[in-house]
Amino acid sequence: MELNQIRYFLNLADTLNFTEAAMRSGVSQPTLTRAIQRLEQELGGTLVYRDGKDSRLTTLGRDIRSEFVAIADSEQRIRAISLNRVRGRRETLTLGIVNTIAPALITGFVSHALQQMPMLELILQPITRDEGLERLLSGQIDGCFCTDPTLGNTKIATVEMFSERLLLAMAQGYCLASRTSVSLSDLSEQPYLDRLQCEFRTRVQNHLHKRAIVMIPRLRSEREDLIQQAVAEGAGVCMLPERSAIVGGLTLRPVDTLELSRTVAFQSISGSGTASALQQFRMLIEHHAWT
Repeated sequence: MELNQIRYFLNLADTLNFTEAAMRSGVSQPTLTRAIQRLEQELGGTLVYRDGKDSRLTTLGRDIRSEFVAIADSEQRIRAISLNRVRGRRETLTLGIVNTIAPALITGFVSHALQQMPMLELILQPITRDEGLERLLSGQIDGCFCTDPTLGNTKIATVEMFSERLLLAMAQGYCLASRTSVSLSDLSEQPYLDRLQCEFRTRVQNHLHKRAIVMIPRLRSEREDLIQQAVAEGAGVCMLPERSAIVGGLTLRPVDTLELSRTVAFQSISGSGTASALQQFRMLIEHHAWT
């Protein structure tokens, strides 16, 4: 059994597509297919059902996948330690992060990534949602944590991490906090605090406008921490993605008829020519338990 076979299998397990797995692995499709067949012969069982264009893992394939992930991670760590200790080499990735994404989930993953990649140095830069793709394509950043990513560009690889609903945030002791959901009429009577960087602002305004509701903000700011702290102290309410609280003392509730959500994702330049550190970082994102 060779390490290349393990990497090929993991790429196939992620994509369930021989052509895409071969592209990820940087080899031809026949080469990848032969490697998988040799691996199946060595293990004495079928790893992948092949039914025309439909491929899926067998029970054996599912059982060994986690073990192969551990082997691949160990190989990467060994190589990283060698580069860092023996050659004194350290790789740097400059990543953008949209400023409306709460830090808790991201920093938890970053801590894990730094443990898995001892040679890695990360530089995190705050960006707005609209400038991430431009800075990525111009080479100013190596990757970005973004929201509702633009899809369809073959130059960009996108890994969707998690989705989150838009909810109404209020102080824990607020008059609406005991309810399971908030009606539009109750919302219209509350002092409203406006998060100017919120990606949902236009959609929320249009939704309310169609129902003859106009929210006149009592406070506006691009500072997420300032708005959320004011809400936590009872100054009013604001709309907030459900995982985006960065201060304590907040209660979040859905608003009737207002069903909006966003996807948080990681984007980077696609292709086998990207830096090995970025490829490994992207793989860690794909396998991380974001939920």
